Amino acid sequence: MNKFIFTLTFLFTSAFQIYAQDQIETLSNGKKIILHSDYTWEYQKGIEYNFDFSTIKDNIIPKLLRQGISVNKKTLVTAIELKIQGWKYTMPRPKSSKAYWGNRDGRTTWYNGYWKNNKTNKYSGIIPKKHTDGYYYGDNQNNTGWRNGGSPSFPSKIEWLLSTNGGIKPR
Repeated sequence: MNKFIFTLTFLFTSAFQIYAQDQIETLSNGKKIILHSDYTWEYQKGIEYNFDFSTIKDNIIPKLLRQGISVNKKTLVTAIELKIQGWKYTMPRPKSSKAYWGNRDGRTTWYNGYWKNNKTNKYSGIIPKKHTDGYYYGDNQNNTGWRNGGSPSFPSKIEWLLSTNGGIKPR
């Protein structure tokens, strides 16, 4: 009981120093707690998706994802989870006609591909990875902008599914 009272006291005194929607971890049992802007709190219950994952089948891509490729169920589940959590991918694009997919000429210029979470406004230079709490986290690298050095790698199926245009179909 003393640990619970200590945890509550800590939460309320910390609420003035921690930003809204921050997560803290209790010392006694490792449970995660979410603090809200109105100074209320709740235990993290885990992620609940408003999507029926039992309807997912190989090569049947839901409308919320980009169409046009063959893809297995496991990849679709990952893409849907990323999408629902707010992640989207912007495909690399060439600056000139000399820069095309597969052209390794280092003198060509490309706009970097990047990940952005529209809910958190965080960026990632790599595909966000799922952690034990069920959330996908990126590397917090904002790699937007032009770069020299030839064609980027062909996009992955996840990158294709979570982009809206551009790119070349994954192999």
